Amino acid sequence: MCSRNIVRAILYANFFLFVLFVIPLTNHWVNQGFLALRAMNLEDVAGRSMQVWLVASTIIATALFGLVVWKNRRAMLPVRTLKFEGFLLLGWWIIVLGACAYGFMLGMGG
Repeated sequence: MCSRNIVRAILYANFFLFVLFVIPLTNHWVNQGFLALRAMNLEDVAGRSMQVWLVASTIIATALFGLVVWKNRRAMLPVRTLKFEGFLLLGWWIIVLGACAYGFMLGMGG
């Protein structure tokens, strides 16, 4: 049960960060924050930390979800109990792959 809550928390945080960077108003706030960090020479550290967090948290959430599915399968519990977490994780992976494809297409455009 605890692993399910951790998976949800990680995915909620990732969706929140994604929304912060995508919505124009909140993106402006994020840019202002990075400009403030630039004055303290922490902009690169914050940007790198964000990249590491998004990759590591996605891998951790996927591994934890796999562990929860494995434990539920061994306990003979129905898979329906994990439907919400599965949809959250699937949605996050679709967003990640879509963002990668979008970035690749922008790079190929010249």
